[in-house]
Amino acid sequence: WHRETLARGPLVSMVMRGLPIGLQIELEMSAFAIVALLMGTFGTIQVAGHQIALSLASLTFMVPMGVSMGASVLVGQAVGRDDAPAVRDSARSALILGGGFMALMALAFLLLPTALARVYTINADVVAFAALLLPIAGVFQVFDGLQVVSIGILRGLGDTRAPMLINLFGFGVIGVGTSLALAYRTSLGAVGLWW
Repeated sequence: WHRETLARGPLVSMVMRGLPIGLQIELEMSAFAIVALLMGTFGTIQVAGHQIALSLASLTFMVPMGVSMGASVLVGQAVGRDDAPAVRDSARSALILGGGFMALMALAFLLLPTALARVYTINADVVAFAALLLPIAGVFQVFDGLQVVSIGILRGLGDTRAPMLINLFGFGVIGVGTSLALAYRTSLGAVGLWW
């Protein structure tokens, strides 16, 4: 036990940096959870297809999420060394890795949606609905990968507030709002939730 373990300054600093990170992650997860709940209003086939598409999208998302965490560390270390070229190199490399991987996954989702859905089930109706959603996931995969890597870069720079505010507006207002409008005010229905 060391007295400085509970020193007020470092604890307040940690909370001020960590709270926006937690809120940002919660906002993103909540948007996807809301869509999952709303999908239930369209039926069991739609929920099952949604779950398949979301499972595949979440699986591939883990790669840029890991790149984001690595970028946060490398950028933060470069900032600590006052090494601006290393900050730029780390940021550029992370964006290329995260975005490039997600572009490849987007291609797979666009070209092989039925084959990918069949990995999860043999139910033809569920496969067909999941195959409708996977190309949409392919489109948002690239942007989702780039946003999570960018958040890691910003964290490395010490900025956790801007990503939280951007996600609040992006996922909370635009994302959920657009999903609701497309699902319930157009003929897109369940597919509209994904757009």
